[in-house]
Amino acid sequence: MHDLANRIENHVRNSKGFEEDSFVNPFSPVDSVSAFAAARRIIAEHNHDVFIAVAPEGHVYGFFFEHFGASVLSVHVGYPPRECSVLDDLSAIRGRRVLIIEDDVASGTTLRLVLDAIQDAGPESIDLFLGRRKHQQILENIDLRINRTYLPEDILQAEQQAVYEADFVRAFSRPSAP
Repeated sequence: MHDLANRIENHVRNSKGFEEDSFVNPFSPVDSVSAFAAARRIIAEHNHDVFIAVAPEGHVYGFFFEHFGASVLSVHVGYPPRECSVLDDLSAIRGRRVLIIEDDVASGTTLRLVLDAIQDAGPESIDLFLGRRKHQQILENIDLRINRTYLPEDILQAEQQAVYEADFVRAFSRPSAP
């Protein structure tokens, strides 16, 4: 699975909004199996038309959404969070159901900046996917403009873990083509 870690890191490095500084979070998922299974479930539910990763860390989890065929747009919020740069044309979100892909919520400032930046594009609804575990989040800082928050541990069934792991191994056991 070392190849997968390299693929995810390369994906993030090649995504819009990549930055490399000492304060940037690691470019690897907290739990790749859960991120994979959660992305599969969310895509299968067909509740979202457009996906937006908050660069750079959101692309860590965006990798799995793209694996299942989602096209992921990018916005970027640096550290410390002061402004959101829109890196793709957001006209595609007008009247659409949007899922923001991010690693975590701490103060909520990054999320508020993203919401402010995309609100004028007129999305129908906005949901949030957070890749890190619940105990690593400060969920009360999620802006009220978010309709639903998806955390892998909340949407996956613990008794299905062996199935998730088998699916994950099947999907990523072969090295990727150069």
